[in-house]
Amino acid sequence: MKRFLPLILTILPLALYAQNIAESETHTATPEAHLFATFVKSFDHGLSLTIEEEIRSIPSHRSHTTVGLTYAPIKYLSVYAAYTLKLYGDQGWTDVDKYLRHRANLLVTGQVKLGQWSLSLREGVMLDARCDNVDSREKNAVDFTLRSRLQAVYSIPETPLGIVGKFEILNTLNAPVAYLNFIANSQSPSYGQYINELRPELGLQWKITKQHSLTLSYRYNYMYDRGISVDDTTGDISLTHKYTTKHLILLAYKFGW
Repeated sequence: MKRFLPLILTILPLALYAQNIAESETHTATPEAHLFATFVKSFDHGLSLTIEEEIRSIPSHRSHTTVGLTYAPIKYLSVYAAYTLKLYGDQGWTDVDKYLRHRANLLVTGQVKLGQWSLSLREGVMLDARCDNVDSREKNAVDFTLRSRLQAVYSIPETPLGIVGKFEILNTLNAPVAYLNFIANSQSPSYGQYINELRPELGLQWKITKQHSLTLSYRYNYMYDRGISVDDTTGDISLTHKYTTKHLILLAYKFGW
């Protein structure tokens, strides 16, 4: 018994440590409005410049300023690369590391026109970079996300109106799960990447002129976030599942030449 006692005392804390993963769930639902103003300047050889300002109402209370380039070598294919400066008003304005974030997108779109229908499939990656310091076991300084979107636009004959339908899926590519799996591998070894957003959208587009358009749409935004919190004193891990539903009204004005 004396020989086995040190072994038992060594294994027991490790076993208890692996067991201390508390899970909880939160559900929130909020309405929100997003306003867009987009300028597009077309150049030769399939190049175009996009400058966009997006304002989000409370509770998000943020703005996105985007500069992007589009290259369309053929009418069926386009490549879009963009940088976005994000300002989080809900974080206050005292610490620039908290209210300032950066985003980059690289998107490839295949498109085809069939009569009154315009169909497109878009795939790409999105990079979101924080400016504040985070615990790498809980959060990433840089998040990578896979974006997939299917879009259909029906142009109503003999009118300047079109019906726009979209469905987008966002999937994590580098969710911080390595530490969680290391601790919980005896009971839950399957933590991995997951779908974190679903975005069905339906709207009406008004082509005011060839260079100007206005789109009003509704988006149902379903978001899931798996949060990890590590207590270094006790060794406990708190795992949360946050489900957020947003009902969004989007108003977008686009112009250019």
